[in-house]
Amino acid sequence: MQKIRSRFMSAIEARNFVYQQIPTEPRISAFIRAKICNNVGPKMESTRDETKLGRMLTLDAMRGVAALVVVTYHALGVATQTALSGWQWWLPQITAYLVHFAYAGIYLFFVISGFCIHLFWAKARAAGVDKPVINFFVFWKRRVRRLYPPYFAALALYLCYLAYKTPIQITGAYVWDIGLHLFMLHNLDPRTTYTINGAFWTLAIEEQLYLAYFLLLFLRIRYGWTRTLMLCVSARVVWLVIGRYLSYSLGIHIPVTEAAATNWFIWALGALSVEAALGVTKLPAWCYRISVAGVGLFCAMVLAQILPMLDDRTWIHDIGWLLMHPAWGLGFFVLVNYSVAAEQRWRRESSRTPRLIPTLASIGLISYSLYLTHLFVLMHWYWFGFTRLHIRSISLLIMVPLSVAFAWVFFRVCERPFMKLPAAVKVPAKPRATAIDGEPAREAA
Repeated sequence: MQKIRSRFMSAIEARNFVYQQIPTEPRISAFIRAKICNNVGPKMESTRDETKLGRMLTLDAMRGVAALVVVTYHALGVATQTALSGWQWWLPQITAYLVHFAYAGIYLFFVISGFCIHLFWAKARAAGVDKPVINFFVFWKRRVRRLYPPYFAALALYLCYLAYKTPIQITGAYVWDIGLHLFMLHNLDPRTTYTINGAFWTLAIEEQLYLAYFLLLFLRIRYGWTRTLMLCVSARVVWLVIGRYLSYSLGIHIPVTEAAATNWFIWALGALSVEAALGVTKLPAWCYRISVAGVGLFCAMVLAQILPMLDDRTWIHDIGWLLMHPAWGLGFFVLVNYSVAAEQRWRRESSRTPRLIPTLASIGLISYSLYLTHLFVLMHWYWFGFTRLHIRSISLLIMVPLSVAFAWVFFRVCERPFMKLPAAVKVPAKPRATAIDGEPAREAA
């Protein structure tokens, strides 16, 4: 950091010195000054950009794509194929093929989540603060106020709808189910993981990873990223071993794929990515190559196709499972690095952003609301039976756009009012130098 400061100050001094040598004649002076700014300015801006990182359109666009793919995947899942020929037969078939691996979008969300949550700490570190402090209670106040109001609204919506459709029986299991959902712990019990709303289990993982963030931060500061990532991978292995032991020896079943411990490594990759984007950590060149992302995602696809064919009680299956989700994570990690670096280049060069990105970014902005509410909209496909379209055609052509529209309204009412919150990172004030030999003290640079 000291090197960056010295270079920055040297550039300023050099520019000021040359300014003093410029003639005072207005036209010549303006011309020469413009040339100097063009030569010196970009170097200064590139240095300054290393400590700046605003809202990234590319990340919002990736969120938007992932959300749309997941909604499309679920739209096909809730509708049966009734068309036997024509475009209403081949359109759902082709769409189903394209979104076959849509569930992997949750791993992209995990990487982006780690990127965003670690952004505050990484910004402070990039600004020169040696030991940024994240207040635990302020952090969780932000998380609760930002995420829980729309989550509670969606949860109440689903509970009211289910109560309207089926009679409620207040039993211990029902109270247990709602209690776990209220505290986002429903992914710890296989009986409640997919109840009420089958998509909510990923939100429970997110909340638990937020809690584990402070442990991740401690490990990253104490041991560095290499050892920290190894410990995250170890947590995945240990959770699998515990799950197998409890299941085979004691008959106790715990979710393994749906556990936070098994996805910690993927989330940590996002935190590593934001440090690289801000210049806090340097990554090797292969971490920015789109071809590497393609290889990682392809390997994950192959494993996803092969594992269902294997006996899930064999060690070969377990090894494949241990590799599959991290492969998704690594592929998306490289993709995020590539996208963020590309957007940083656009900003430095004042290049025009590709047209499709702002549109997808607008959907990414409401992706949380879309994820919360889309299943509620999709299950009402029968309202449009009067169109005489087949069920899957209704789901694709009507219910998917309607899900986005409903999510936009939900976002405006239940999510947007809670988005602007104070920062959770305390940046210590710059220390003041003490007076020496009677000279007045000056603020430390």
